[in-house]
Amino acid sequence: MPDERLLAAWLDMTELPPVPRLEVEEPRSQGLRQAVRVVTDALLGRPAQEGRQVPSAGAIYPYDVLVLVDEGDRPRDSPGPALFWMDLLRRTCVRLGGPATRLGRLLRPARLPDGGEPVAHVILLARPWLSMRKYGSRGYLYTQLDTGHAATNLLGTALQDGPAVLRLHGPRAEIRAAVAPWLPHREVHSIVTIGRPHTSGESGDWATFRMAGDDDPAGTGQLEGVCWSGLSEAVYDSSQPFAASARLHTAAPVATGLRPSPSDGIPLTQWREASRRRQSCKRFSGDTPEPHGLLSMLGALDTPLPADLAEATPDRGVRATLLLHDGTTAKACSEALRGSRIGVTVPDRFRDLDLLVRSCMGQANARVAAGFVLFHIPRDELFSGGPCDLRDAVFRASCGAHLLCLGAGRNSVAITTIGGYDPDLWREFAGLSVGDEPLYLLALGVDQAGSIKHDRAQVAYAHGE
Repeated sequence: MPDERLLAAWLDMTELPPVPRLEVEEPRSQGLRQAVRVVTDALLGRPAQEGRQVPSAGAIYPYDVLVLVDEGDRPRDSPGPALFWMDLLRRTCVRLGGPATRLGRLLRPARLPDGGEPVAHVILLARPWLSMRKYGSRGYLYTQLDTGHAATNLLGTALQDGPAVLRLHGPRAEIRAAVAPWLPHREVHSIVTIGRPHTSGESGDWATFRMAGDDDPAGTGQLEGVCWSGLSEAVYDSSQPFAASARLHTAAPVATGLRPSPSDGIPLTQWREASRRRQSCKRFSGDTPEPHGLLSMLGALDTPLPADLAEATPDRGVRATLLLHDGTTAKACSEALRGSRIGVTVPDRFRDLDLLVRSCMGQANARVAAGFVLFHIPRDELFSGGPCDLRDAVFRASCGAHLLCLGAGRNSVAITTIGGYDPDLWREFAGLSVGDEPLYLLALGVDQAGSIKHDRAQVAYAHGE
């Protein structure tokens, strides 16, 4: 006779949940086709071999995408909300019937800036477990930064086709509760509301399925629940009404004070091309970019984007500091940026290259980087206004970083994001006080030929990813 306790323990550790049964269906909504087009171009790229369009720490991409549409957008359809989970790796849409009606009611007030009716809402759900299992508690910050990159690129891609707006605020706890039975342990990051496109385009070769039951389509595991239980509800759950259309602003996420700006930001008509040109540098050559390229890259921060964020002001909010090695480029940038809100510093301790590498948690690429951009904010601004201000600041840093990535590609500047760094050393390098909180670090330079990081390659994935 088998040892029942041993058998039970073995099965508990080795059994996999059944694969959800899916039934093929034809997509019925023009809004879904437009959302698929935007998601494909903003996050995945075309063709599939092109690789991801946005960076991610460890090439993890710790988020899910939902699309809510009204299937009554054609005369013969009966009105009603429909919700789809986007399987980004398999490029399929899976209809989730359960939460659609409730989400339709919750998102009904989320209109376009001109008050117009949207054709789709793209909901980004942050999934902290995917980053935290690799990076520990700090993986929660990486999750927010990675999802901020995705939200920014979704918004810019949608704006190239027609009206769109990004919302960080709204009934986040209620939305999370509505989808939790199907997709548990997620945090609502943002919603990109998409209007009717000016022109039609290919939506991509995606299959659409209907869930035959009420299973979790992403295969969330037990350990993900353990990770989620360690998060503070004070950070991830906050709710408020959607901002009225009159309170939506089109403005840059980070106030630069550049007068005049070295560029007009990222042109919306060229957003997809800028996304395709964005690359994360694996190895810098050790050379220094031309000052004009660096300044034009920084000008990308002036890209105006419609969102429910308050307009950035010169005396508050997230700031950017450019840190360079001593030389003619540093002198030219210091002169050009004098009087702006972007600080420029030439740290004496940058001469110690071993210290520089240690400050980036051993990343050897820092040794040959020509410079860095650090996003930071005073702690009394970051933590005095509750979780909404905290989320806004982290998003502004990730949005600004993404604009720099796009601007770098347009100006032949090599760039890579750095999540792991010693905050005390970087406060010292940037000349900040102990009351300033570093949020995001980017390294700059000239690319060594052919050295492209693996976020441009197809990634391996485990069960439920």
